[in-house]
Amino acid sequence: MNTKFLETLVVLSKAGSFRETAQLMFTTQAAISQRIASLESELGTGLVVRSVRGITMTPVGEQVVRQAERMLAVERELRECAQPGAPVAGRVRIGTIESIVRTWLSPLIRQLGERHPLVEPDITVAPAMDLQELLRQRKLDLLIQNDPFAEASGNLDYLALPLCEFPVCWVARPDLLPDKRPLTLEDLELKPLLTFSRTSSPHAHVRALFAARSIEPRVCSVPSVESIIQLVCDGYGIAAIPPIFVRKQLEQGLLRQAEGPALPSMTITAIHARSSGPAVDATLQLVREVAAGYCEQSGQTWARSLEPDHD
Repeated sequence: MNTKFLETLVVLSKAGSFRETAQLMFTTQAAISQRIASLESELGTGLVVRSVRGITMTPVGEQVVRQAERMLAVERELRECAQPGAPVAGRVRIGTIESIVRTWLSPLIRQLGERHPLVEPDITVAPAMDLQELLRQRKLDLLIQNDPFAEASGNLDYLALPLCEFPVCWVARPDLLPDKRPLTLEDLELKPLLTFSRTSSPHAHVRALFAARSIEPRVCSVPSVESIIQLVCDGYGIAAIPPIFVRKQLEQGLLRQAEGPALPSMTITAIHARSSGPAVDATLQLVREVAAGYCEQSGQTWARSLEPDHD
């Protein structure tokens, strides 16, 4: 089977048109069409549905694209193995949540440039659920996020690696908190509660505290960490967030961390396809090192590493 034809199918599935695929592969539309036709003839089934709006993959075509990506990854690895002295190189599409942007993404990118200068990081920042969908669509190579990913449990296609966890606590301006006692559910029912997007695990954990109560809490879903911080500093409500996000404000006394109903920590994991290549593997190894180093530098009160050597 001609791997060039498989590569053409993969590019076509992402580009969505023969014209754009031809441009990306520096050839003609006729050549692209002929490659796809030859591949369909060899496999004995249709792979592409053509219409005036562009092209879409048939169900079989989608399966072939996934397998083709694996075959092409293996081919790249074989070629790289034949050049043992060659440095790791290539584009790595990294999806991450804003919580990592606020903590250790910057040192990760800096150290990646120093250690593997030929690796090109392509960063997408979005809520975890959106990033998971991009990973399923093979539009990301590496996902760093905090929500459960069902496909990584008992599935041979994906690997999930726990990296670190951020304790989640109640934080607010001092004038909104009781002076000498912990917060109660009754206290929390009287104030807006600020946390992450509606599809996130922290949001679900906050709502679960009130499942057996008759009063519906005012849980405000705010997908932007920066917006949560601004709102809580303005005294709008009480936030359920990792205190490390507002460490400076806590140390300055602008905000205070309060005891109250316990919330699970935010567990950060790295997820990738098992068929990932050397560039992804090298990036993942650095992700593990940077996350562990950040936790060690911050201290366990703020962040805890889940690496075996950083208990």
